[in-house]
Amino acid sequence: MTTNDNLNALKFYQKRGYILSSIYNNAVAKARKIKSQIPQIGDNGIPIRDEIELLKFL
Repeated sequence: MTTNDNLNALKFYQKRGYILSSIYNNAVAKARKIKSQIPQIGDNGIPIRDEIELLKFL
């Protein structure tokens, strides 16, 4: 699982055969209610908003 702004993680996992499995829209807003220090803006100026689940079949 990673967030929508983390292009390095998305690249890393996809190069290793992982596929995008699920996208949880606005999931980070819920997480901020518990952990308020999660920034609004992430890598490359992209707003941190969604969680992306990746999956690899073995």
